[in-house]
Amino acid sequence: MLLRILHQTGFQYSEPVSETVFEVRMGPSSDEDQTVLGFELRVTPSVPLVSYRDGFGNRVDLFNLAASYRDLKLEASALVRTHRRPAEARLADAVWNPEWSHEVEALENLGPSLLVDQSGRLDAFVAEMPKLEGRLADFFPRLKAALRDRFTYEKRATNERTRLSEALELGRGVCQDYAHLCIGVCRAMGVPARYASGYVNHPGEIATHAWCQVWCGPELGWINLDPTSGEYPGDDHVVVAVGRDYADVPPNRGVWKGVAVETMEVAVTVEPLDRLPSSWEGLESDAAWRRSPTAPAKRTAPAAERRDESRPWPAYPNQVLPEALLYRQQGQQQQQ
Repeated sequence: MLLRILHQTGFQYSEPVSETVFEVRMGPSSDEDQTVLGFELRVTPSVPLVSYRDGFGNRVDLFNLAASYRDLKLEASALVRTHRRPAEARLADAVWNPEWSHEVEALENLGPSLLVDQSGRLDAFVAEMPKLEGRLADFFPRLKAALRDRFTYEKRATNERTRLSEALELGRGVCQDYAHLCIGVCRAMGVPARYASGYVNHPGEIATHAWCQVWCGPELGWINLDPTSGEYPGDDHVVVAVGRDYADVPPNRGVWKGVAVETMEVAVTVEPLDRLPSSWEGLESDAAWRRSPTAPAKRTAPAAERRDESRPWPAYPNQVLPEALLYRQQGQQQQQ
């Protein structure tokens, strides 16, 4: 399937801000299941971009904006051809081997992480799960059914900072929470699992999405599971970034200096194409920005919010923010 993706994010500030440092994770990567035919990121005001791979292999575009501004706009355009291998066929004869958990590629995704934390509710839920034995093709459907029975899908019930323990207490959430629960259950059972952030081509639904990937040994590698829909992702899913949980893969993250109220607008469109376009012209559309099927989401942050010392959430992992009017960019995009 050939998919065209347009992800637009706008930030408005009530007063001028400056000295911005910004990370963007919106560029998909090519692998066995998808091929990126083109990607372009435009930033307004115009600013030089530095691209690199983070520790999980995700593409990161970094920029610094020292001058003052009140409006910032990001436009990420991508063309991706998906050719995902059918999970059912890959899992047909696979039997779980506990030794797979100790392989280097999987170890980092075996223990708790910032948002996938341990709790008594998680332990109780795992205790009710069937044992992981026999064919994986038989176990995964039972796992997906149990996850869907435990959670109720409800928009705005949680936010991008909600930990798994909090979501379990609520008993409801969005795809981000479903993915965290699937990851938490797998890890508690000794199965490495990680978070996958990306897009989905489901007309009439929100285009940004999240699911999980489960390590199934060196031969099969990572198998995609979508606990929200209860299905194995197909060619309508596009992976953008992977990590231990959402905290490793937000589409945008940064800091800015000033005293202002920040408002964010987001519009995402994903549409299938019959053939490759002749150029990048037409990928960006003002109409898409004004009238996206995902209805631009607005979020207003309080003026100059400082760090919450009881619950640190730095701009970058393990980094302490300077105290002198440097504030975390508030407009995180929760994956619905």
